[in-house]
This record gives sequence, C-alpha cells and structure tokens, in this order.
Amino acid sequence: MLFTIFGATGDLTTKKLIPALYHLFEEEQLPTPFTIVCVGRRRYETEQFVELIRSKIEGDYPHWEDFCTNLHYLSMDFSSEANFDIFKNYVDAMHLSTNGQKIYYLATAPHYFPIIARALIVTHMLNRGDMRSKIVFEKPFGENLETAKAYNRLLLESIEESQVYRIDHYLGKEMLQNILTVRFANKIFESIWNHENIESVKIIALESESVKQRGGYYDRSGALKDMVQNHLFQTLALVAMDAPMGLSDTLIKNEKVEVLEHLQVSNDIIFGQYAGYLQEKDIPEDSKTETFVALKAYVNSQRWRNTPFYLITGKKMSRKLAEIVITFKDATCFFERGQPEKNTLTIEIFPREGIILKFNGKAPGLWSYTMPMHLDYCHLCNIIGNSPEAYEKLILDVIHDDASLFTRWDEIENSWKVIDEIERLKAFEPLHVYYSESEMLDIVNKKWGL
Repeated sequence: MLFTIFGATGDLTTKKLIPALYHLFEEEQLPTPFTIVCVGRRRYETEQFVELIRSKIEGDYPHWEDFCTNLHYLSMDFSSEANFDIFKNYVDAMHLSTNGQKIYYLATAPHYFPIIARALIVTHMLNRGDMRSKIVFEKPFGENLETAKAYNRLLLESIEESQVYRIDHYLGKEMLQNILTVRFANKIFESIWNHENIESVKIIALESESVKQRGGYYDRSGALKDMVQNHLFQTLALVAMDAPMGLSDTLIKNEKVEVLEHLQVSNDIIFGQYAGYLQEKDIPEDSKTETFVALKAYVNSQRWRNTPFYLITGKKMSRKLAEIVITFKDATCFFERGQPEKNTLTIEIFPREGIILKFNGKAPGLWSYTMPMHLDYCHLCNIIGNSPEAYEKLILDVIHDDASLFTRWDEIENSWKVIDEIERLKAFEPLHVYYSESEMLDIVNKKWGL
C-alpha cells in the first residue's frame, strides 16, 4: 500500500494522521508492505522530518523505530501541477507493487484540492475505475457552493464517485455513530423523538485553542465553514433524520439529505471574534472573520415542526467541549411540592463519551416532592485496551472501501447552500470581540433564553 499525505507539515498530520497510522500498524491493520510518503513544501530530509514528527506527538510509541522505516518525506511545492512529475518519479523509483492500494490524502487548504486532484489524474496516479487508487479530501470540501461544485465536477469527469472519500472526522467519533443506535434501537426514545415531546436541540462544539499556525487557512474559512458546514450540520442531520427503510449506507444518507434540504436558519445569528485574533500569524489587521458563531435553525418537516435547533461553536473558549443536549417539554402533571424539571438527554462527545438522562423522581424521605435524578452511561468505561481515535476508524474504512462514514456529494451540496445564505447575512450582523467564553454564552443565553 502507498499512503501519501499532501500537506504533511501541518498540525493534522502530526496530531492525527501519523498517530492513527501508527496505531493501525501496531494493531496489524495496515496492508503489508506499506509505504507512507509525506509531501510538504518545507525543506526537510526524511530523517529530519521523522525526528520532528516524533518530537511533536505525545504518548508511548514502543514500535516507532519499526514504523518509521516506512515513512518518507518529499519536499515539493504541490501548489503547481508542473511539479507532480517529481512526485511520480519519486514514487516510481520506489518500485512498489503495482497491485497495492494507492491512497492520496489531501490534508491541505481547500483551494489546493483541484490542483492536486487534477495533477494526480493527469499523471495517471489516479485512474478511473482503478479501485485500488483513492483520493481523500479533508473538510471543508470547497470554499463555497460554487467551488465545491467545480471540485466535484473535476473529479467525476475523470474518476468514479466510489474512488472519492470526503472526510468529516466527527462521523468517526464513537458517540456520533451511537446516535442512530440510541434512537432506533430504543423504543423509549424513538417514540417521543418529535416536536410534540422535544422542546429544543442544542449542539455545542467549543475549542480551547486559538487558530495557532493555521491563520492563513482559517481566515478564509471562519467558524461557519470550518465547523458548522461539516461537523455541526452532520450532527444535526443524524439527530433529526427520519428512520431509514434499512441501515444501508445509501438509505441513511438519503434521510440525512432530506434533513439538509429542509433546513432553514433564522436570520438571528451571533458572530464573534476572540480578542487577539488580529495579531495572529497571517491574519489581516482588518479581518472580519468570525471565530465564534451561534445560530438557530429549524427543520421544516412533520417530525420537527417549530422545534429550534441551536448550533454553537467557537475558538479560544475556556474548555474543549462537544455535546448534544435534547431538552424535552414540561410534564403536564401538577405537583404541590417540587415542580418537575425538564427532562434532558445529553450525548457527550468530548472530553467524555457517554449519555446522561435527567428525569424526575420522588425525593427520599417522608415528604412527597419531586427532585431531578440522573442515569449516567460512560462509553469508554466499557472498552478494554486502546480506544480507537476517529481517524483510525476512517483510514481503515478507506483501506476497506467502506464509505459509510464519509459524506456524499449531495450532503455537501445542501450544506453549502445553507452556508452561502448565512454568509450573505454576515454583513448585517455585529461582530462581537470577546475575551472569554462566558461573554459569548451570555449573549446567546440573553437572546434565546438557553
């Protein structure tokens, strides 16, 4: 197997891709023999690059020396198609098996996607119908609907849809995969999963880090394109979709598309930018790019009529947190002592993975009054040994030709339609400069009473 990473000097390679590939190697899940070619524009020798990677990744890697013998670094400017003969000659010189898989992973900014894809096609590194050759795109796929359509058209004119993998690593997270199981395998939830019983749905994805070294990319994307268009919309689709006729990949994605096609965002949107953003590397001094966004959306369907979905995400928060909170409507029965609180179902994605159900019961003692109680399920507590990261699962799925956890083109297309509409509203909304998480959450709570 040849596994090539374009954009190999970025944080994604160091933090996610190389550790994921290492763990798959350690668990004997990678095809053998395998070669990993890391392509970046910075000048390193392979030995220097390997040392740099090892110095940056945290944790114990007892078989690192065996693993890194399969790592190679190629210094090349992949922003020019003319340079890809260098890449082809470099790979040809390795005399790899012609029967092995060839996976090209684009861990770059979206505007490099068409350059790299076209070059791979022109140099016949990626050929139509050769199911051993595959191309993987990091999110977001495109910079808006127009560019996404252009990228997709370029691909499907030359290769098969089944050779294209549009990754959203959120879909590889255990608790995202668990949403459908919790919903459809439990009558107690699915029978009340509708507007008659649910008051609101809140999807939260907070990040404690700044943009760090990703300023050049991030300023072209912002929180809307970096988080909402992919992670949050995909999560919303899983929560809101109707029951599919079966659990096949196609049927599930059909239902997700139905949600995205009927998604309507309120004009009441909150944008923020953390204090100090304008001083980050590669950020223009007059940038209006949002690092925080909160929006209220509705799914125009019979199931979700008038039920608000709140999507909240931001950088430079006090903590890293990802969760879904389903809030149910008030109980109709009146109690003289201790009015029941609203039931909530919280699906925890990060840092803990689990499910918490808040319900009401009788307080202990002689008096009869209600009090909130909790059922708490810890997902990782049931795992013995290493808990696989999302990227391990997704890379393994690419190797096994399994696209079930990757986004289909019509999902992306409908997501971009909504984002493009929101982008047009940005000019009319204030950009709040914030110094803390609490400032932005206070604005959200005052606006929507959350």
